[in-house]
Amino acid sequence: MNISIDLLPQRAKAKEGRIPIIPVAGVFTVIATVSFLTYTYFDTKSSVQSLEEQVATQTEVLHTVQQEFLSRTTGLTEYNYVDQYKTMNVFLDNIYKDTMDLKKRVYMLLPEKAVVTNYSYINNGDLSMQITFYSKGDAAVYLNRLLNIDWVASAEVRSISTSGQDFLYQAQFALKLNTLVGEGS
Repeated sequence: MNISIDLLPQRAKAKEGRIPIIPVAGVFTVIATVSFLTYTYFDTKSSVQSLEEQVATQTEVLHTVQQEFLSRTTGLTEYNYVDQYKTMNVFLDNIYKDTMDLKKRVYMLLPEKAVVTNYSYINNGDLSMQITFYSKGDAAVYLNRLLNIDWVASAEVRSISTSGQDFLYQAQFALKLNTLVGEGS
């Protein structure tokens, strides 16, 4: 027979009957942390997937808009005609004198009631015109005005003809203009 002697105080026996709090709290904390991290992982994964789909959609829209922009701005189109026209005008103004005003200035020299029926201009300065006058004197006045302008290198009347009963005169003019920058006067 064994004899058992209990030398431990009574407090020790009372502790044996309780559940240990620290290990249980640790296990609960680990379970809660794993649950939270798992939820966060799957939530973040679905958010990333949703954002990737949005980025893919926006990238496709961007490429479509870029292609449309390139098609509108490449070459001479209805969308950039004015810009191309202005650019060409600036470029030509650096080479040729008053390329846009030339026709207007030639018309301003015309006598009253004179009508230009044919106007042909080449950028090398050659200009030919057919003008209807009411008298031969108007053709001479116009030729004199042309010869007294500094941007006209030469001018001549090639022919004058009359139409039957209307007494109108058709004069064919040939002009050589100083059109290059630095040329002439």
